[in-house]
Amino acid sequence: MSKKVKISVVPFGGLGNRMRVLNSAFYLSKDINAETTLVWLKKAELNADFFRIFEHASFDFKLLRGFRYKVFLKFVKHIYINQYPKLYRFILGIFFDKILFDSDVQSLSSETLIEQISSSKSVLIATCYEFYPFSGFDNFKLNKELEAKITSFQIPEGSIGVHIRRTDHVDIIKESSLDNYHVEMRKCIAENQNVKFYLATDDAVVKAEFLNIYKSRIITQDAPLNRDSEAGIFGGIVDIYNLARCYKIICNVKSSFAVTAKLIGKEKELINV
Repeated sequence: MSKKVKISVVPFGGLGNRMRVLNSAFYLSKDINAETTLVWLKKAELNADFFRIFEHASFDFKLLRGFRYKVFLKFVKHIYINQYPKLYRFILGIFFDKILFDSDVQSLSSETLIEQISSSKSVLIATCYEFYPFSGFDNFKLNKELEAKITSFQIPEGSIGVHIRRTDHVDIIKESSLDNYHVEMRKCIAENQNVKFYLATDDAVVKAEFLNIYKSRIITQDAPLNRDSEAGIFGGIVDIYNLARCYKIICNVKSSFAVTAKLIGKEKELINV
């Protein structure tokens, strides 16, 4: 009997990016009967351990620890991989006979990906992109502390999520003016005078402005807006899952934050501004 393919996956970026990479790896591994090892790098963009966020992800996997983890943490950086892919392929090729980065997974069909990985023994996938289809994110089970934080918010039926990203994505800032959000929110108010909005934003000034304008219509949380602390990470997760409780979300769809929320729980519409 041939041995199982061993897939090591390094999900880069924030929580939404990492969840889509993980589910790509999980569903792929299930379909080809591979073993999955998760290399969860605790970095400034997501400064929390996997099991501080989730109880489980409904798939079997090993979590890389010890010396090998420390090596990955120190030397495997997304920005450098994109700048020096040949160097990283050469070094990592000592340990893996198949290596896939962003450009690889974006160019391969699912069928070609399966064909290439199935003929390998040890595979490394290091990316921030989805690379294999999956049904959603309901397989992720949050830890009880986070679930309690989320359910403490009273979000009425028919509430609308608003995600405003303002500090770290140049394209979104250029494309989606605050006026665009106001236009869509006023449309919602015209349709339903009792509508509530769950506001998630990374900008304290924006939060204060929208609270001043929409007052009691706004539901939001008081949490650190940066993501380089565990408290900030938990605040972001609460925002994602509370947006997911809304029946539609006003956002820029280039942000994985709102797209992640869309794939949690019931079907919902994204209104792209």
